[in-house]
Amino acid sequence: MSSRAALLLWMCFADLFLYTVTSALPSSALSITKCVIIQYTNITCYWETTNLHPNNSSSYRLQINKTSCQSKNSFILVGVCETRGSNCSVQPIDSALHCFHADVLASTSNGFIRSPPFFFEGVNAVQLRPPQITHLRPSANRSECLEVIWRITESFPKKERVFIRLQMECTTHGQTRSQTVQAFPLEALQLCDLHPGSKYTVRLRVQDRRVQEHWSSWTSVETTTAERAPSAAPRIWKQIHPAGEAGKRRLTLHWKAVPWPEVNGVVISYSAWCHSQLDSSRWSCAVTNASKSFCVLFVSDHPCVCSLTAINSVGASPAAHIFIPAHTHTDELPPPQNISVTPLDETQLKVEWTASLNQSESGFMLQWTSVPHIGPSDLYWEPFNETARSFVVTGLLPGVPYNLSVVSLFGRRTGGEISAIAFTQEEAPSVGPQLTVLKISSSSVSLKWDPVPLEKLHGFIQHYSVLWSINGKEKSEQVDAGVCQMSLGGLTAGVYNISVKAHTAAGGAVGPWQMVAVGLEDVQVIPILLCALLLTFLILIIAVCMRVKIKQCLCPTVPDPSKSSLSTWSKSKPSQHMFQTSSMSFIVSLDQGYSEKDFVPVQVFPYHTIIHHDNKNTQSNTYNISPEITYLEPKLQKTFPTFFQNQSYSKSNPILPAEYKLEESTDLLFESLLDHQNNHAHLCSSHADLCGYMHVSQSYAPFVTIVDPYRILEPHELPQSLQVLSDDTST
Repeated sequence: MSSRAALLLWMCFADLFLYTVTSALPSSALSITKCVIIQYTNITCYWETTNLHPNNSSSYRLQINKTSCQSKNSFILVGVCETRGSNCSVQPIDSALHCFHADVLASTSNGFIRSPPFFFEGVNAVQLRPPQITHLRPSANRSECLEVIWRITESFPKKERVFIRLQMECTTHGQTRSQTVQAFPLEALQLCDLHPGSKYTVRLRVQDRRVQEHWSSWTSVETTTAERAPSAAPRIWKQIHPAGEAGKRRLTLHWKAVPWPEVNGVVISYSAWCHSQLDSSRWSCAVTNASKSFCVLFVSDHPCVCSLTAINSVGASPAAHIFIPAHTHTDELPPPQNISVTPLDETQLKVEWTASLNQSESGFMLQWTSVPHIGPSDLYWEPFNETARSFVVTGLLPGVPYNLSVVSLFGRRTGGEISAIAFTQEEAPSVGPQLTVLKISSSSVSLKWDPVPLEKLHGFIQHYSVLWSINGKEKSEQVDAGVCQMSLGGLTAGVYNISVKAHTAAGGAVGPWQMVAVGLEDVQVIPILLCALLLTFLILIIAVCMRVKIKQCLCPTVPDPSKSSLSTWSKSKPSQHMFQTSSMSFIVSLDQGYSEKDFVPVQVFPYHTIIHHDNKNTQSNTYNISPEITYLEPKLQKTFPTFFQNQSYSKSNPILPAEYKLEESTDLLFESLLDHQNNHAHLCSSHADLCGYMHVSQSYAPFVTIVDPYRILEPHELPQSLQVLSDDTST
């Protein structure tokens, strides 16, 4: 017995056994849906399960046999495969020109399930491999054509090539063109009537036309057709700003890209310029980068025409033109009759308008921008023909106010515009109103508040609520949306907290609170307290900073005599004595017996003096002036009175007495500052401080006679020429 016969006999016994085991299980729970033959490669079958939980199956076993297409009785085993999925492939196969029998055996925890037998003809189940695109490029001569070259990966006998056909698709911007051709013998094709400068996706697949069900999978390649200069002008719009002091107007030109397919490629730049209609003036934006959609020019007050072209790698588009009227021109053409805005969802608004009465518009311009308007890039616009009456604006944000306006177009002239503010979805305000207290009386408060800025409002004001509280009790009063000022009356004395709340349809926001004192002498207590605390704090700071100077004023520093120049006095003169300054007084009399010529002031201070006995001059009780040993005691400058005498001398023969009242046992040496002229110069050079206090004009040095300090002078003893000035003449 041959091995093939033995295998067939074993399979018969196995089928009989499995039939016995699976007879109790429903066979309808498992069935094969289709089988696909890849020529000379494999057979793949697909199945599905019903009324059988996926976790209840452990594995599947696919068996494929060849059989007679007429009798379907004899079976020849082609192959077996096992899997846990829903498809399995048996390979290899020698030919698809046969009839096949396939079944699947599922092994579950409850037993085995066998699918009903699935019979199919191999020719009707053949699926070819996808073709390969070997070359795809723009045509060298025609910008609207592409050249496609492909190759079939399978080899077919010549008699079967006639059954192989190829399907080709070209897709760009959502548009698809498809055509089917014979795969042999061309293997090359030119696709024409395409758009220049457009990106296309080219797909190919093949099929044996004897099998209508099965196409090969797609093979895809992308490419771009050759560019051509844009065939249409870009769309243009304008924004005219008021004229400046120099007579120039700021003009912003806006444009939209040339639409596909007229663009015929990729725009790399724009060129915009304006020229006056009265003279040869010209203003240009030069070449603008393609990423920008606006251009700013400064033009004159006269009417002008502005033009715009789009440029790609091949050339420039036709120019778009727009008329700019003179700044003194007032639009007599009317705006649309009315406008309405309806929110559709969080990102869309529907705008509707009505044309003006008794006018024939050539079109309309819808423009919208967020509030506040940021700049030229924030402006969006869309032109419409004369029949348009509505448009849905998309891509908006909730809680953001938008200003939408419609402008009437009359040829190259523009009419007026009509505007509306709208939200896609209202939200609560982000801030509350700012409150200002206008007036406070004994029982009322006048209030005023500023409206919330529109960009922070996030909706339309429904109403305001004025809130106030005192001693933990809160009250409120509602006012209309158009009211921004009110007065609270009937208030008792006390300190109130007052605020204003703004309400939209989605909620409200409270503004800053104000503390107001009512009935307390009509003043606000808190500011006064704060000012008092601030003033007290400043006084303390100044006192701390000035503590040193204050201490010096209250407790001045007393000079220490031990640290004065007396500590360096020469000890070689034992007759030097110190006056008792507490009781010392002076009366100085100088008289030469000559007529007065002028008066010379002399200021006399207490000095430490030393008695000199000059043997050459036997004049008794006389003292000579000794500038070298004269010393001015600093403390006595503030203690003794100042005396002046006015005297002039022609001759120094007579000696007049000068009388003193001295302390007990005190030797006085009065060092006269009236010395010879040369001694006076030496004195000023040695004692600079002394020269600042006295100046004497005389020919000879006077002599001083000591009078008994304990005897009171008689009136006749006083010289007629004694002149004593009072203490208040110490100038």
